[in-house]
Amino acid sequence: MAAVENKRVVANFVERCQNQHDLAYADEIFHPEFVNHYRPEGQPIVETPGRPAAGFQRFYGRLLGGFPDATMRVDEQVAERDLVATRKTFRGTHTGELFGLPPSGNRVEWSFIDIMRVRDGKIVEHWTSMDMEALRAQMR
Repeated sequence: MAAVENKRVVANFVERCQNQHDLAYADEIFHPEFVNHYRPEGQPIVETPGRPAAGFQRFYGRLLGGFPDATMRVDEQVAERDLVATRKTFRGTHTGELFGLPPSGNRVEWSFIDIMRVRDGKIVEHWTSMDMEALRAQMR
């Protein structure tokens, strides 16, 4: 039963934060001891002490600046123990500057995988595998 509940926690995060663009919800759903292991292109996401969700909010907020109509589809979820792996597809129209690229008007579709550890009904760790260059190529 814990695996089912953990999948629900992650699915709620995707729906609220990534589809409804309610980035403030991350403050509720991220555990106080949250650790983000994701390093976009080898660079750490700048964290804010005492605000576990701040790094995610800045990163996804930048994506929303480039893709204000962004949506995230959960293609598949697998849960075992306290881990939830989610294969997702990001879709949006590139109407804002992002990564130094001017708006192209291109519609993008970008797939990747997130792994999240859930503790006490909150997301406590995050890893991802994303091909940022694949996204940039679609923006050009």
